[in-house]
Amino acid sequence: MWFFVVFISFFYVAGFGLLGYSLLSMKRSTAAAAWPTASGTIVSCDLETNSDSDGNTYEVKVTYKYSVGSREMTNDVLAFGYCASSGRKAHLEIFNKLKAANTLDVRYDPSDPQTSVLSYGFHRSIQFLLAFAVTWLLFVVGFTIIWWVASRGDQVLLQNLNIQ
Repeated sequence: MWFFVVFISFFYVAGFGLLGYSLLSMKRSTAAAAWPTASGTIVSCDLETNSDSDGNTYEVKVTYKYSVGSREMTNDVLAFGYCASSGRKAHLEIFNKLKAANTLDVRYDPSDPQTSVLSYGFHRSIQFLLAFAVTWLLFVVGFTIIWWVASRGDQVLLQNLNIQ
């Protein structure tokens, strides 16, 4: 019993951690829609490919600079919650759009202008992570219920056996 509780707890912690991160990313990313913008320029932009035994993942790595007041700042956050995935086409479209830009709008947090993003909203990376976290937790809850049912005796069957 205790082994199962400790074992399954790791899966609950991971699931709620992913859920919390995806909800926080969604909150921050949608809040950035209301932030002021500054004109920015791209310092560097690359489409990174990472390969392993499961295949390739792609991610746009961008560095940009912008000015707020008299302060010039540099950042590398494309969007809150943005992450690598195997969908090369989607990342290539982002990369091509950024590479073609002469200038771009940088959204910055007015209370902390060093916090900035180039895009905002409930985008695909956040949607995927949220769906994954919910699916993970549903699986873990289902597994917990199956374990609980399997670990109990069958009192109904025993009570309804008519033995003479």
